[in-house]
Amino acid sequence: MRNFLILFGCVALLGLATAQTKPPQAVQQKLNAIRSLIDYRLVQLADEYWHDGQHYKTMAVLFVLIEYDPKDVETYSNLGWMLDSYGETARAFQIYERGIRANPNRYDLYYDVGFWYHQKGELTRARAYLEKAVQFPNVPAFVWKTLAHTYEKLGEYEKCLRAWEKARQIDPNDGAVELNMSRVRKKLQESRPNSS
Repeated sequence: MRNFLILFGCVALLGLATAQTKPPQAVQQKLNAIRSLIDYRLVQLADEYWHDGQHYKTMAVLFVLIEYDPKDVETYSNLGWMLDSYGETARAFQIYERGIRANPNRYDLYYDVGFWYHQKGELTRARAYLEKAVQFPNVPAFVWKTLAHTYEKLGEYEKCLRAWEKARQIDPNDGAVELNMSRVRKKLQESRPNSS
């Protein structure tokens, strides 16, 4: 606990130092190095707490890391997942939304929230976040695949096929894509009127 307080004090001092006028470049480089070390130690501390089974302490450090570096989307993701795992679903959603506000130009947290809703069976909400996630450039295939599965569960088979096609364009060697597309084509054909 003592180390945590010392670390938190260093973070606060560093915050005060950066709030004032810019120091000379040599001093700024040293401050950046200290900041990187503190960030590294906080991540290390969260990991130690996690592996020791001290999850509430892990979450406390993750809250500090969010304040320390609001652009680190992985911290929001980990904290949201942990809060939800402990039954703090409303707080988890607040963390995800806070992360999205701090990082509106990244797909990551839109995907996390979309996947989160997908897992909970709230498919309409999942679709909204996943559709937002795929609007960003260079989105990985797994985001499109999750959107495709969401469309399929919603019965939106044509959109589903387009999402699978996009996943195939990103990763043409993924053999699972064609298997999924075949299943969805069959469902689409069966859902059409006059399909005998």
